[in-house]
Amino acid sequence: MSHPTYTQQALCRYNLPRLKRIAAELGVTPTGDKRAADTWVNAIITHQSTQLQKVDNQATAQAELHNYIADQAQAVAPEPLTIVEISFDHHEYYADDKLVASISHDDNHLTQPWVVMINDKEVFRANTLMRCAR
Repeated sequence: MSHPTYTQQALCRYNLPRLKRIAAELGVTPTGDKRAADTWVNAIITHQSTQLQKVDNQATAQAELHNYIADQAQAVAPEPLTIVEISFDHHEYYADDKLVASISHDDNHLTQPWVVMINDKEVFRANTLMRCAR
């Protein structure tokens, strides 16, 4: 449940019963003289600052997690594959300077003419070039 954020200036304008209602909504109980409005204002402001600190910590932790995931993704797959189109019916896929796979069109096969070759071995066939590229 979220509550509105009150500034000290806005809280100083409220009367004591209103400050007590706000504090009750936030779950705040002040220490000190509970008859003074300043005690209630300070308790509310202190409570809000601790809540903001929790949100900041969560945002920091989320950013650290996002950076960790990005670093791991970079370590696993450092760069995307480079595609070289030799001709319309022949494409080669490179990781850095190393040939990973080639996709070519086989005129002798009617239903799945596109073939993926890795290390000179057929590993996949499909009816479209895009299915092989996946």
